[in-house]
Amino acid sequence: MRILVVGDAHVDEHQSLRRFKLANKLIKVEKPDAVVIIGDFLSMNCLSEWDRNKRAKMEGKRYVKEIDAGNLALDLMLDGTDVKHLHFIEGNHEDRLTRYLAVDPTFEGRVGIPEDLALKSRGFVWTPYKQVRTINGISFTHIPCSGNGKAIGNPNVAQKALKLFHNSVVFGHTHTLDHAAEHRHGSPHLNQALSVGCFFEHVDEYAVGSKTDYWRGLVLLDSYKTNRFDYETFALGRLEREYR
Repeated sequence: MRILVVGDAHVDEHQSLRRFKLANKLIKVEKPDAVVIIGDFLSMNCLSEWDRNKRAKMEGKRYVKEIDAGNLALDLMLDGTDVKHLHFIEGNHEDRLTRYLAVDPTFEGRVGIPEDLALKSRGFVWTPYKQVRTINGISFTHIPCSGNGKAIGNPNVAQKALKLFHNSVVFGHTHTLDHAAEHRHGSPHLNQALSVGCFFEHVDEYAVGSKTDYWRGLVLLDSYKTNRFDYETFALGRLEREYR
């Protein structure tokens, strides 16, 4: 089974969405059986808890604008494709809406990312934040969480993820490309953990001026048997060269 994983895309209304045209061409050539959006597909800058009280910074940011950009990105990526299995895993950026409605439920029932992105009609299966979607024995989640419910992080994030799962796991969130594998005593198979990097070109405002180890591109898994996979990376530069 071939599974294309789309790392954190952080879509908003201010950026170019050309990369989703490249993703569309890759899908048509490679013909994956499944596409997994691993979370933080949207930035949801309009609901940022960090910037909520910064009136100048939040001026002009609107939920509907970010949703429109997300719908356009999905249209560009899926146009003319026929992928059998589509999965959208919620990230912490999409979860910003849930956290906002917990404080102010005024529009509860009237706004919702799965509904506003028309995910059901597009054929997507939705997985809430912090939950896991299992495909061919492999766990897919936005980011593994430790026993205290906090997301794991760099460095050695793949090694950390291995300790939390009894099977192989694929995730996003850290924006880094990292892989680890381990065969435990008593286990019949090798477990793997893969952090798939990110799928955006810009630098988020909070990261401006800081050192980042971001890897930008798409990852194609070949799950050749239950719980096992090989993978191929398609960096943004490679996508531009091969699919422009």
